[in-house]
Amino acid sequence: MRSRRVRGLAAMMVAIGVVVAANVAAYGHDTQVDVSVAHRFTLSPETRALVRAVHAPLRIRAFLASHGGAADDARFLLSRYTELNSRIRFSVVDPDAHPGEARRFGITRYASVVLTYRGRRVDAPDAEELEISTAILRLLRGHVRSVCVLTGHGEPALDDTAPDGLSAVADLLRHNAYEPRDLDLSTSSIVPKDCAAVIVAGPTDPLLPAEVQALDAYTKADGRLMVLATPTSRADPNPLIASWGVRFTGGLVIDPARSENLDTANVIVERFPSASPVDAGVSRLQLPAGGGLFVAVPPDRPGLSVARLALASGRSFVETRPDTEIDFDGLDIPGPVLVAAAADDSRVAAGETGVPGRSGARIERTRVVVAGDVAFVTNRFLDHLSNARFLLNGINWLTEEEQLLATTSRPSADRPLPFTPERQTRVLAVTVGAVPGAIVGIGLVPALVRRLRRRRR
Repeated sequence: MRSRRVRGLAAMMVAIGVVVAANVAAYGHDTQVDVSVAHRFTLSPETRALVRAVHAPLRIRAFLASHGGAADDARFLLSRYTELNSRIRFSVVDPDAHPGEARRFGITRYASVVLTYRGRRVDAPDAEELEISTAILRLLRGHVRSVCVLTGHGEPALDDTAPDGLSAVADLLRHNAYEPRDLDLSTSSIVPKDCAAVIVAGPTDPLLPAEVQALDAYTKADGRLMVLATPTSRADPNPLIASWGVRFTGGLVIDPARSENLDTANVIVERFPSASPVDAGVSRLQLPAGGGLFVAVPPDRPGLSVARLALASGRSFVETRPDTEIDFDGLDIPGPVLVAAAADDSRVAAGETGVPGRSGARIERTRVVVAGDVAFVTNRFLDHLSNARFLLNGINWLTEEEQLLATTSRPSADRPLPFTPERQTRVLAVTVGAVPGAIVGIGLVPALVRRLRRRRR
């Protein structure tokens, strides 16, 4: 009896010793396990290297409801940054509790994140690692590049705050270390050399031949061009983009399966087959009035490649006569319809000999992004789904800042789920068919069991 007590006491002492030893070993070591989706609270190696490059005070302000789950997630994530570098400080600011602070930074919606460093400011659209790390890298880069937006042909204006204006685009560019400015080619036949990229945003009137020539010359001389076409325009974008393997079909993209409510021309795009950085982190786009594109790369252009960035669903089509009908017939273009593309062309500069990619010759490089819609970047739609992300990705890629998108391999996932006709059908099938059927089936089981028992008797 006594020996059993001694053995029990010894076992208890050993257990206590193991617990004490484990606590001593763990003391001073802060180890955590990330069980979130895609390990979104564990910083990637790229982000860790980036954070260590911060050599001056960096302040992060996340504007969120202070007591919500999003605020708790933001605090947890941002604390990972401060643990790596004491120069980084963060705070979660509730815009309702501190409206003056929100006004001071021009905050109009929740989830906005403002980063400041050495007198510079960059905004992130949400408190995710991809956005925070990209913003930090922009702050470290330090310089501002000009993005020139063509004017004079009925395009939406950068300073227009109306729903169809582009003031939100201007704010987005400024908050990401770009300086947007108007480009009027009616007074100058040359695109300024300091234009890191040129945006042609839905002109309604045709460009003059001299303007087309100026843009063509700019693009061919290492230029970076974004063309946002519109099917409601009298301006033909093809003279600007056909040389780069992309053509605009015109017409109106219709998608009965994936559209907003009952408007089949207000298309929700969910297919992004390209590995291009322009598609990084993009899950859905809303194109309220777009036209179709098709790719036609000339066989004698080995240095030209075209990425198909975004496709409407298999049930989509291009209605070639939208003014008279919205029904698919033999005159329409069947889907899936291409609605965005990116061309990248590398070639030996004129007057030189050599092979692209090898030494001994100067290489010229042109990049072009084309979308069949301009309305998706207007003030009315820019904040919908991944529209703003797609636009900024395109600008980053054009200006060869796409490495900013690679600071993490875990892009944030958009939470909104558009209630498209395709999903309406699925929900209807489940709620009207499957669920009631299951309830009826469960209710019939006892009756069937009783009936079988009676037969056996």
